[in-house]
Amino acid sequence: MPKKRIPGYRHHKPSGRAVVTLDGKDFYLGQYNSKASWELYQQHIADYLANDCKLPPTRSQNELAIEAASIRFLDWAEGYYVKHGKPTKTFSNYRESLSHIVRWYGQSPVSEFGPLALQFVRNKLIEAGHVRKTINDRICCIVNFYRWLISNELCPVETYQALKAVPNLRQGRTTAPDNPPVPPVPVAVIEATLPYLPPIVRDMVQIQRLAGMRPQDIRNMRGCDVDRSGDVWVYRPFTHKTEHHGKILTKAIGPRAQAILAPYLLRKADTPEAFLFSPADMVRLHHAELREKRKTKVQPSQRSRKKAAPQSLPKEYYTNDAYNQAVERAIKAYNKAEKKLAEKDNREPVELPKWTPNQLRHNAGTDTAANFSLEAAKEFLGHSSIKTTEKYYVAPLPELAAKVAREIG
Repeated sequence: MPKKRIPGYRHHKPSGRAVVTLDGKDFYLGQYNSKASWELYQQHIADYLANDCKLPPTRSQNELAIEAASIRFLDWAEGYYVKHGKPTKTFSNYRESLSHIVRWYGQSPVSEFGPLALQFVRNKLIEAGHVRKTINDRICCIVNFYRWLISNELCPVETYQALKAVPNLRQGRTTAPDNPPVPPVPVAVIEATLPYLPPIVRDMVQIQRLAGMRPQDIRNMRGCDVDRSGDVWVYRPFTHKTEHHGKILTKAIGPRAQAILAPYLLRKADTPEAFLFSPADMVRLHHAELREKRKTKVQPSQRSRKKAAPQSLPKEYYTNDAYNQAVERAIKAYNKAEKKLAEKDNREPVELPKWTPNQLRHNAGTDTAANFSLEAAKEFLGHSSIKTTEKYYVAPLPELAAKVAREIG
């Protein structure tokens, strides 16, 4: 009886993956010479020999490969993870996460992607320098992808259950770095930046800081969303971060923020659904200031040189990038002026550190917890859980601990 020939473990050089050919079909096993690829190779060979050197039914040509399954899932996800007609960040996260398993195991059947393969992908993310939270999120997306496969009867349930056994990376027990906590912006830094901000952005920064809003909440502010019937105004954004969970967000606006906001509400009283803070308004304001500063009279032919149909127009609302860039430019302008002044005074310049509008919410959380309580900070910021407030939005308060120690210690 002739001896059975065992198909070899080979290196697919173009992709850097290991491959084995069974009955004329190539099965990619992941990165060449990795532990996971050898485990998968041995599993293939054992099933192949047990089935008299033929592909077992579970690995027939008709079984769905991971790459094909990913395409099906992303087609579904693109229509499911949508907000206001546009794909959300969740869809982008799934697309990025699945690209890693497609890269190494794209041609493998979905049922053959097990815990070892998942840990191999995770190790690759660690080697690439991703932070721990991002890696855990990517692995969670992959496991959720398999849950979707189960719900559509595209994979045996045992595969999904096995993948769930892979634990998250724990802080201090992995080489993957952690993102540093987001700190509040020092008050002196904010005050130094304000004069260099455009007037509209300056008001946005101050209102966001006083009301503890997220950047998107101040950017999306409209007159029709602000209830001014009480002494404390109530702002209900028409769209917000957690609306897909069925939550309603309300933001309390006190007298200091009201004083800044009132002129914008008055200016757009006839268009309550318009965004209160608009780059288009900023451009019009800038042009008006230039006309006022002009020393010579403007000829009739020069009063307006605007194009009838310009190729690009300023938006009617601030995007996240535009808001962040306005703050970044102001910091650079301050540092440039400080450098010139320092050279004149023959001293070292004291430059402002970089900060973003997202940090202003952390200012509000820390100030509220220090002056009132952690529970007050939770309500003011609009969190469902006080743990979120404590973990992410309240900076350590050593001066408060020192005050308590002086009085009772």
